[in-house]
Amino acid sequence: MDTPKKNMSELNRQRMTEKSLAEQLHITDRDIEYRKKLLKFTDEDVKYLVDSKETVVENLAEIVNRFYDMQRGVPEIELLIGDVETFRRLHASMEKYIIELFEGYYDREYVNKRLRIGKVHKRIGVSPKLYVSAITYLESLLYEYLLDVGKKEKNCDICSGRNSALNKLLMFDIQLVFDTYINSLLAEVKMAKEQVEEYAEGLEEVVELRTRQLEELSRRDELTGLYNQRAFYDELRREVSRAERTKVPIVLLYMDLNNFKKLNDTEGHMAGDAILSAVGSAILQSVRSIDIPCRYGGDEFAVIMPDTDVKQAETMYTRLVGNFNSGDGKGISFSVGVAGMGTSDYFNSDTIVKAADKEMYKAKTFSRKKPGHHISVIHL
Repeated sequence: MDTPKKNMSELNRQRMTEKSLAEQLHITDRDIEYRKKLLKFTDEDVKYLVDSKETVVENLAEIVNRFYDMQRGVPEIELLIGDVETFRRLHASMEKYIIELFEGYYDREYVNKRLRIGKVHKRIGVSPKLYVSAITYLESLLYEYLLDVGKKEKNCDICSGRNSALNKLLMFDIQLVFDTYINSLLAEVKMAKEQVEEYAEGLEEVVELRTRQLEELSRRDELTGLYNQRAFYDELRREVSRAERTKVPIVLLYMDLNNFKKLNDTEGHMAGDAILSAVGSAILQSVRSIDIPCRYGGDEFAVIMPDTDVKQAETMYTRLVGNFNSGDGKGISFSVGVAGMGTSDYFNSDTIVKAADKEMYKAKTFSRKKPGHHISVIHL
């Protein structure tokens, strides 16, 4: 079975969380080395950084304190730092980060840590401009201490080499952090797109449902709940074509109410509407699920009976009379014409309507001679 689109999206997200950030961003060992090559970050640069570690560790607390003194002077960063506990965690993380800069291991594990920094910064709302300004200031701080060592050693080449190596590594880090920023933004866009698509699909389903409901309402007679005349002709044409195609019989029952005009004239339209509603209810109680009951108009009703012969239609007529007579019919009776066709000869829908109408008038003639329900049947 096909997995629903929504479930597939959730499954893909779950699979992504099981991978490291480097794997999610398709950053391989080969890609890491290529990035270093682009920055001309060599083994010599690694040696310069490792040789500087002792000096940095000796001054680590002072470096971090100076860094955050400057950072807390920026209102946007001060708001992000917030409480004392958050500041303590940030302070410890910065110490760890600075040490890692000079440890000499710039492999996939190092890359994953830098990518996580980017993810955390994106999540807590540190913008790229704030991150770049912070890294720039950190670089200048570290330069000071590396420069002092170079001056003490009276070797400007070493000083220059260490500064260059640090700059390359920080650029390497910035690349990775920005990769995470961009990936996070793309993920947000993708998620928003999926949400919009899901909303649009849901909205489309609602619109489709409402359209079907409105279409159905437009095909229904408001008073009786039966199909109206427009729906009657649509359904009759469809069922006649289906009967001819599948070689099954079809019957049309056409009915007129006797004494309805007299009732309307003497008791009013409300009484007439009540009888029409009662007839509609009796029809709905009498038909099968495959039958199509309609109010043709005024006091005329019709029932399209697919896959049915005239004998079965007469049985339905008997049920209808019984269901209607169980209520207060106010002297109303039915004149019913039944026309059937198939399984050999078929005619168009107009022909069967005219035949059923003609049989209905025959039944009406009988009712004038003998009041009550009457039916007249023909097989075309």
